[in-house]
Amino acid sequence: MIDLLIPGLCLLACLVSLVLLRRRGAKPFDYGLQLTIWLSAWMLWQPPAIIPAERNISIDSKQLASSHPINLNGVENISLNGEPLGRDKLRDLAPVRLELSKIQGSDGHWEFDWQRQITLGDSLKLKVHNNQPLTENVKISLLNPYGHTEDSLELKVGETIQARLTATPKLAGSQLYRVRIDSKAGETHTDPLPILVREPLQPKVLLWLTRPSFETAALSRWLRQSGVAAQVMTQLAPEVIRTEALNGLPLTKPADLLASASPFDLLILDSRLWPQLSPQQRQQLNELSTKKSLLWLVSSDSSEGFIQYSAFQSMPLQAGDSPPGSAGFGYQKADNPQAPLLRHLGFNVTEPGSNDFLLGNKEKPLFWGRSHQEQHLGFILFTDSYRWLTSGFAAEFSSLWKSIVDYQLQHLGRQQPVTLSNKLPRTQERLTLCSPLFSQQSPRLQDSQNSSPPLSGIAVGSNSQGQCYSFWPQGSGWHQLQAKAEGGSVLDFYIFAQGDWPLWQQSLNTTETRQMAAARLGPIADNRASKVALERRWPALILLLLVCISWWRERRLLHRSLS
Repeated sequence: MIDLLIPGLCLLACLVSLVLLRRRGAKPFDYGLQLTIWLSAWMLWQPPAIIPAERNISIDSKQLASSHPINLNGVENISLNGEPLGRDKLRDLAPVRLELSKIQGSDGHWEFDWQRQITLGDSLKLKVHNNQPLTENVKISLLNPYGHTEDSLELKVGETIQARLTATPKLAGSQLYRVRIDSKAGETHTDPLPILVREPLQPKVLLWLTRPSFETAALSRWLRQSGVAAQVMTQLAPEVIRTEALNGLPLTKPADLLASASPFDLLILDSRLWPQLSPQQRQQLNELSTKKSLLWLVSSDSSEGFIQYSAFQSMPLQAGDSPPGSAGFGYQKADNPQAPLLRHLGFNVTEPGSNDFLLGNKEKPLFWGRSHQEQHLGFILFTDSYRWLTSGFAAEFSSLWKSIVDYQLQHLGRQQPVTLSNKLPRTQERLTLCSPLFSQQSPRLQDSQNSSPPLSGIAVGSNSQGQCYSFWPQGSGWHQLQAKAEGGSVLDFYIFAQGDWPLWQQSLNTTETRQMAAARLGPIADNRASKVALERRWPALILLLLVCISWWRERRLLHRSLS
């Protein structure tokens, strides 16, 4: 609407001026003057593209990184001067080619790498790398949150840095270590090294059997000796249950074993138990595999109802034509040909998933497990592993069962994957986070001190990592990403200040600038001369000059009429 309104007003005002001039008997010059005045007024609103565009320009990187807009109409090549810029500064440019011949290269390729999250008791490992020989002696120190030196390394002139510093955190939670670099010239720079230390997990296990056997007795003994908090139940009859608690775990009532609020993380169940379960308990099992981990000890005489249950869970078991046979220990790295053979139960596996865990033969595996966001289910398809304990192969027995239990519990403590767009998120710069969790609810970013309101993300599409949102954090320090209805934190990470890690920043910017220059092919070649719009100051100056001339003409006409 405005595109038609302003030209219409200019045209109407011009016609009114011409009518008034005709009544006063003005000369042709005055008519032309009024036409030019209103034409200049229209040009002030919409400057015409009459200036030939400059195809090749040279811009300083500081000018390009500033908030002042730069007119790049018709530009095909930019020669970049000064310090290299990050990908975020170059991504929003018009499709122009970048020439980097005048960019100041970084002094070596500095890289710093450490675990952002570790478990309490594990060691923090900082790796420092620089592919260029040092020009002066440097000392690198790793400081704990209290300022004490945990590890240090002195590097001499001419050495190429391949350093590793270690420390062992003593407390859980958000820890801020620091790295100090001292040069021979007396210059010292300290940079933050944030890590998130998590408490070690202590899973609880339920072993629910229908009859005692050598195999289940060996498994129960291994759970006790491993220090796992477990409860062993043997259901000798529907009303006769023998219960035992291991390693100080309080006993749970039988009615609460299969409830969603059950305290157990892993339920190891006997397949012979299926006929004794009530319809309600079977329904609970169908729903429980999405919240807990279920591990079935399959017997060769499993009921038809249990076979149908496995098919309902999209992991169908099929009894093989051949009788149960023996299988070796060849799937383990610690293969020992002297270990007794396991007895395979003869079940065939059909329709295994690409990410399923299969031990042994793929068609007749010893164990078939599936653990992902929607399901945590496994089937033990062997027996007689207890013979390893009686034959002096306790280490092999422990390795076998630990590999199975670890797989079934690998989802514990695992957060939804969240991918950060850059290795060094900094204040006042774009930070893009992607996760499949964001498809359910828009995330918010909150600093750990609650000193500012939460930041809402801006959706920027999706990729293989999930839905993506961009943020522009204003303050440094620990931040929490919230993407749950109840406001719980799904990720804790650190936002660095603009002055942190200058050597690393320069190295990252150099790499990203070169990548952007290689990726920018520029616009399609056009031999016709491009035009850019006339700057508004020129129509404004012309309009001011014409108005002055018109005023002077009006004064002369008025003076003549009075005389």
